[in-house]
Amino acid sequence: MFNKENYELVPYHDNFEISKKNNSLNKDLLVKVKDTILKIVNFSDAILVHECNNFENFSGRDIDTFYLKNKFLDIQINENFVFHERDAGSYRFLINHQDSTDFFCLDIENLSIFSPKTRKFNILNISEAQLCEKTGLKHLKLNAILYYKLVKYFSHGVVFSYEQLLKLKKTLNSLEKDDLNYILNLVSKNLPKENIWIKKLIETSFENFENDSEIKNFWRKKRFFRQNKRKVFAGDLKLKNLFKSKKFIYALVFGSYAKWHKSHNPLPAITIVGNDGAGKTSICDHVIKNFSKMDPAYLNMKSDVPLMSFTKYFNKIIRKLLNYSIIKKITPIKIMFKFLGQSFDILDQYVKYRIGMAFADSGFGITIFERYITDKLRGEYPNKNNKILPLEQFFPFPDGIFYIDVEPEISLKRKSTDNHTLEEMTSKRKNYISLLEEFSEVKKTPIGSSFDENVKEFKNYIFELAIKKKNQVRVNSKFKRSIWKKNRNRILAGKPKERFQKGSFL
Repeated sequence: MFNKENYELVPYHDNFEISKKNNSLNKDLLVKVKDTILKIVNFSDAILVHECNNFENFSGRDIDTFYLKNKFLDIQINENFVFHERDAGSYRFLINHQDSTDFFCLDIENLSIFSPKTRKFNILNISEAQLCEKTGLKHLKLNAILYYKLVKYFSHGVVFSYEQLLKLKKTLNSLEKDDLNYILNLVSKNLPKENIWIKKLIETSFENFENDSEIKNFWRKKRFFRQNKRKVFAGDLKLKNLFKSKKFIYALVFGSYAKWHKSHNPLPAITIVGNDGAGKTSICDHVIKNFSKMDPAYLNMKSDVPLMSFTKYFNKIIRKLLNYSIIKKITPIKIMFKFLGQSFDILDQYVKYRIGMAFADSGFGITIFERYITDKLRGEYPNKNNKILPLEQFFPFPDGIFYIDVEPEISLKRKSTDNHTLEEMTSKRKNYISLLEEFSEVKKTPIGSSFDENVKEFKNYIFELAIKKKNQVRVNSKFKRSIWKKNRNRILAGKPKERFQKGSFL
């Protein structure tokens, strides 16, 4: 369903502070990662789509560059950065600094794909790029920068806010008449459908431009078309688009048995776990909102949030049947229905798992799992009465596990309406920590860490796992998931009734 608000540009008038925040680079981080940017751009033989200026004076949301030949596929990644191919010919470098809660984004795109109708013009602009004494890198000339920004915004719909358009308008209006006519002639020739809207940007007062209903509708349609081509948006996977990708289908079918070329750049799939009140959902929400450049996919593994619609209806029927007195009295039938309901829950979770892993393995973005089956294993494994229970003990694991530690007292305070006891939350924490000792890939946060500290730890863990995963491809062409070395002698703490997972069939 088309919702206008989902495709609106961030407004500028009467919204200055929010607009400024959404359109500014993290200058402190930019200075810290400057050497890494120089290394990547020089190795890639890329050209900056920014005016010649000191790095700390750059504007925009990230750094954009163009290339004609992708020389960087064999670039040696290190602890400072990873990169992946978002679409054919479009690469994104994610640059890290351990001390920051943020990361930096450097886009390197194939100019021929970006502007395919102007091949000779593209080659000419690249050849005329000038070496900037302030950055030590090659920059496109101003006229070329302005033309490509018009292509990017008005043709491709890659624009986030009206403030971006205001900055473009100011620069266009400051040009000499010959330079402006040169750009307008290019627009008239190569962007005939968008020409009328570009002229309105130049000729109309910006406040009128922003408030014009026809112009608003133009941007909505552009963004609607662009976002409907995405593989993920705001954490939600667009399966229709993913199934058009051979890489995704290959990863989905073969999983960890898939063999990848050494130049392939995967990203990690991580589950965020911890006791009630640890802040798992807050971290997930923060990543989806603030780490959008990583293209994060979010999958809630709770059984009451199924991926397949029939799972919910099927299990609803089973729960109704289990309430019949005649079924309650016949133990074998009751157990059969419980196994059936639990099996369908696990099947749905497994489909989520395979899709989330395939997305990360393909390199389209990171995957975050919340409410993983470890919540059940925490208090129900090992099962002394039946070795096959819980069934979740046979479930596979992602690339890594991120555990947020929290004091039992804090859990009670944050989840005051859940009627937990201090004894219960103390035993649950003890059980989780002992369970995590059995996994091969876990990152634990120090107890009492602030939200920002946990965000920084999680961000650094993403880079750590991404680099491990990339190196696995280079050496073995395969990935290794987190492995569970089961300890059936582990002694569970707490009362059995307080350990069982609510809403579970078994």
